[in-house]
Amino acid sequence: MTTARLGTFDAEKWWRPTDLATLPAISRAGSDDAVAAMDELLAGFCSAGDRLITRHPMTACVRDGLAAAGITFDHIAVDGPHEPFERNVSRDLVADFAVEPYAVLAETAELTTLLPDNDVVAEVNSKTWSNTLAQELALPGTGTVVRSVAELSTAVSRLPSAIVKDPYGVSGRAALVVESPGVLRAIERTLTKQDKRIELLVQEKYAVERDFSAHVVISRDGTWRHRGVQVMTNRGLRHMGSSPATPEFSEFLADRGYFPVIDSVAKALAQAGYSGPFGVDSMLLRDGTLVPVLEINARQSLGLLSLVLNERVTAHGLAAHLSQVELTVQPGSGISSVVQALADIQYTGGEREGVLVLNGSTLAAPGGRVYFALMSQHPDALRQRVLDAIAAAGMTIRGVAHAA
Repeated sequence: MTTARLGTFDAEKWWRPTDLATLPAISRAGSDDAVAAMDELLAGFCSAGDRLITRHPMTACVRDGLAAAGITFDHIAVDGPHEPFERNVSRDLVADFAVEPYAVLAETAELTTLLPDNDVVAEVNSKTWSNTLAQELALPGTGTVVRSVAELSTAVSRLPSAIVKDPYGVSGRAALVVESPGVLRAIERTLTKQDKRIELLVQEKYAVERDFSAHVVISRDGTWRHRGVQVMTNRGLRHMGSSPATPEFSEFLADRGYFPVIDSVAKALAQAGYSGPFGVDSMLLRDGTLVPVLEINARQSLGLLSLVLNERVTAHGLAAHLSQVELTVQPGSGISSVVQALADIQYTGGEREGVLVLNGSTLAAPGGRVYFALMSQHPDALRQRVLDAIAAAGMTIRGVAHAA
């Protein structure tokens, strides 16, 4: 059966209870618009005959590039005033399709009866839930859930360096590194002023050797299968890219008993009533400690997208490396300028390495974020060619981070 794909990428915003106090935050201009346009990335999951539903039209050059790489689908843009976006999608648009959302929201559940309950999904996506599970499994790297300013101060004071996380923060948003009394006082003042319920996770800021994630899919009958492991590139607390784990690293994880822990997570999620994809963020510390469960994302993810793209090219002797850049573009320029700049190194299927632009239809002055996949066994060199080509076309690269 063909699949309808859609979804809101800031699902955590809609899972988060409205009575929770928030951490201090600096809003970045245009960040909400960038996240809203990320549903275009779901094209990477599509097979022929699937239907992709997004909130914005897709530029022809992006669709043509995907088609040249063998990724084809039916596309519908739904323009509506309601948030989350799923409220604008009627059941008629997904009739005769299996519905696979980026994340399950209450509104998504209105489109099909085959998804897990939204309340269950919201609960298991909380960092409080994943931290409690890690404690029950007696795993290293767990934190402390605090529910008052006094508990926060005590938990932070016990650590040489701490990270304070909102239970529904994602990719570095709503997470603060506390390495000075001034930062802690600022958090305390913000929480006190709000007069709302406090629930935060305090974790030690570890010296990390490698960030990685395991990806699993749970069937509706409660069984599950492993999809693979991705090694991540993070800038601070923010995800910047991912690549498939090497056989050597996967063997290392197997020797350290990592995969039975992931099975325990899958079992707990299934028993809680969840089905669908999930990812587990993990860390290898510089002192050799393996932290198997840092947090759980019971939804699709960029790591899973990278795995799916990798599965498309492994038969051709290539590997997919997901990456992104933040660009400054001039008025009149957009994603077509990026695609044109990369024309000589575009991936068009088969064994020849190249770059595949995955989104960017809304890119306009003054700039924005573009995701791409490096289909290569030598991503370092190919990525440099990508950056050089973009710069030569007159666009300024603001966010340069290695993805391999």
